[in-house]
Amino acid sequence: MKHRYTERVEKYIAPFLEKNGYRLILSEFTEEDHNWYLRLFIDLTEKEREKREAESASEEDMQGDGLISAEAEVQSLLDEIDPDRAAELEGLGTRDETPQAGIDINDCAKVSRYLSKWLDKEDFIAETYTMEVCSRGFLDGRTPDDVT
Repeated sequence: MKHRYTERVEKYIAPFLEKNGYRLILSEFTEEDHNWYLRLFIDLTEKEREKREAESASEEDMQGDGLISAEAEVQSLLDEIDPDRAAELEGLGTRDETPQAGIDINDCAKVSRYLSKWLDKEDFIAETYTMEVCSRGFLDGRTPDDVT
């Protein structure tokens, strides 16, 4: 059952989320260890995810078109300073695959700032609470049906 606070928050935040390429996975108002939490779990819309993946691929193409990657530049500097140490560090910090586009800390902060201003102005939540905006990864296997 939805809490009356989360219903009001969802109604307010929905247009902002849609406009910015986010979707709400779950919202909850819950008490844990005698503390109240208002949590929103967000993710990217498919359209926004595809857009970010295309932008990421475009950036990779630019590196492949003659721009020296930061990794190659660091390796070159290490080779000049200490070839033995460079061989030891070779491969550290490299990625085998391109990360998929997803929610990051900046996305959560953007939603949090927007919602926080409104919550401060409206001041309709009687309990003292902490607001958290999280990516869907923090759901920890839960689904909206699992949360009461």
